[in-house]
Amino acid sequence: METDDRSMTFSYAAIAFGALGMFTALFVLYAGPFTPQPDIGTSIGEIAGNMKAAAQRALQGRPQPEETIVQPTWDIDRILMGSAPAMGVLGVVMAIIAYIRREPKRAATCGMAISVAAIFVQVILLVALIVAGVMLLIGIMQNLDSILG
Repeated sequence: METDDRSMTFSYAAIAFGALGMFTALFVLYAGPFTPQPDIGTSIGEIAGNMKAAAQRALQGRPQPEETIVQPTWDIDRILMGSAPAMGVLGVVMAIIAYIRREPKRAATCGMAISVAAIFVQVILLVALIVAGVMLLIGIMQNLDSILG
């Protein structure tokens, strides 16, 4: 049974958006970050110093200083991190439209699968980074006395 290529427009769009989302997610994972990042040792030292100072103030009954709110900026890393799942969502929407229009199921299913995979790659990356960050903070808290003397 032959199908007309024009009847698979949304399926092809779903595959394209899913593939582009997957490419972007893997590109960010393996090639990033693209903006200059502070030295990891300096960042960990600042975190440990701030934690020790806050703990000392709390034990002495002194008030904590006012919190400084840092407004996030839009850099290329943040744009790419957000665009990968956004393209995956667009691919899912295109696949749903392809199902509604009764386009061939194999192409629509491929578009859906690639799009969902693009979203999950980004989610798994963020979960792994959060877990690593929590483990790092636990390690700093356990060794706070030996780190700063």
